[in-house]
Amino acid sequence: MKSIMEQEIAEQPSLFKKIVDEYIKDGEVLIDFPTEFKKIRFIASGSSYNCAGLAEKFFKNMAGYDATCEFASEFIASKKNKIDKDALYFFISQSGRTVDTLAVLEEVKKAGAKTFALVNVEDSKMFEEADYKLAVGAGVENAIAATKSFTACILFCWLLAVKASGNSKEYTKYVNEEIEEVIEKAINNTDAIVECAGFLATQRNFPIVGYDYYYAIAKEGALKTKETSFIDANAYALGEFIHGHVALLNEENAVIEIFGEDLGAFEVKNLNKIKDKYSPKRVTITDFESDLNGDYSIIIPKCKNEITKYLAIVVTLQVLAFNIAKKLNRNIDNPNGLSKVVE
Repeated sequence: MKSIMEQEIAEQPSLFKKIVDEYIKDGEVLIDFPTEFKKIRFIASGSSYNCAGLAEKFFKNMAGYDATCEFASEFIASKKNKIDKDALYFFISQSGRTVDTLAVLEEVKKAGAKTFALVNVEDSKMFEEADYKLAVGAGVENAIAATKSFTACILFCWLLAVKASGNSKEYTKYVNEEIEEVIEKAINNTDAIVECAGFLATQRNFPIVGYDYYYAIAKEGALKTKETSFIDANAYALGEFIHGHVALLNEENAVIEIFGEDLGAFEVKNLNKIKDKYSPKRVTITDFESDLNGDYSIIIPKCKNEITKYLAIVVTLQVLAFNIAKKLNRNIDNPNGLSKVVE
């Protein structure tokens, strides 16, 4: 019998197809978004914060926005935060009830700034109170570790950034035609994922490194591994990992490296330094075959659209985390000490 998490992972290909078919017509994104704001402040917690990290990059790189993201708890902790009334405060929460994220929304509203809520649960305080709102419609998510609600939020953040860019037809090429098939293939890349999971399940801890969008994705991969397996996986920006953190590989035997065919000379140099100086067992997740591939390797399907590639890597990490936890006989759907809603 499949676990709830496994079932919810499997729902993602059809969910993504449904979203893009509903919101992309003839290359245009059909979502209302307050494009009068050119500054956007993402506020979130947990997996939603990792989504916000991707959203920040989408809005900066695709739409030229002044975009930042911050943990809700850190926003609360800072006594010097000044709320910018010219910025749109964008809140991401699968439940719409995350207590620290709600606290920031209320503070921002009191200061008179505008708010946007991206949530999976419409019947929630965050959805009710935000000035602008969008429900991702991923359906009820029962497993503690967020999967389909997280990826649906990523896809909607990308759609909103495409809308804000004013260049929808260029950014949306091929996505409708490839997204369901590619994600299905990524999820069902069973042999490679199970082999990697079998090795990683023998490790007490390991770093996950990536750069640019892959770093934000690596952070979610590390969180999923912790939530489901209780292994101390930690994400690092590839270039920053070389500045001292790489010393971990004197003791640790494994590293996960996430990279794409888009890597440049700087990234290649850093990956080779890890390999040549420390010789760890390398698990690589990438979209092409090369001499950079590790002792264990997961090759995702070729993608014509960037968002399809990012989502394919995210779901690969979900399936990898699930299989590590399965090898360790963890309670995957309801890990001890965690709860779905923080309030």
